[in-house]
Amino acid sequence: MQCFSFIKTMMILFNLLIFAEHFLTLLVVPAIKKDYGSQEDFTQVWNTTMKGLKCCGFTNYTDFEDSPYFKENSAFPPFCCNDNVTNTANETCTKQKAHDQKVEGCFNQLLYDIRTNAVTVGGVAAGIGGLELAAMIVSMYLYCNLQ
Repeated sequence: MQCFSFIKTMMILFNLLIFAEHFLTLLVVPAIKKDYGSQEDFTQVWNTTMKGLKCCGFTNYTDFEDSPYFKENSAFPPFCCNDNVTNTANETCTKQKAHDQKVEGCFNQLLYDIRTNAVTVGGVAAGIGGLELAAMIVSMYLYCNLQ
């Protein structure tokens, strides 16, 4: 029964991720356009995310158009023009260079990482579920035999 509940929960979470993309796009992209480059904390969080996931923006480089960073520098963040070999941008990241590099958006990269590690996460969850089940069996055995 717990296995069925686990599978059902995973299916619900997967469906939520699919529908969450549209909802999150409506929230995150305007925030990037408004705050990236003007709010230091917001910019730092996005820089760390893009560096760690090797991605650019929420969907792609176009998320940064009209942002304070783009208006000030007339360029996209260097993460949008990363060289695949050294993982650094050698020159200013222009619109053409960002388009040619085709760096994946962070949401798609995060989904890819989740799918890649789903077996490991599922195995750990199954192991924890097995330990909980064993603990309940031992508890019931002790409860019934201590009376």
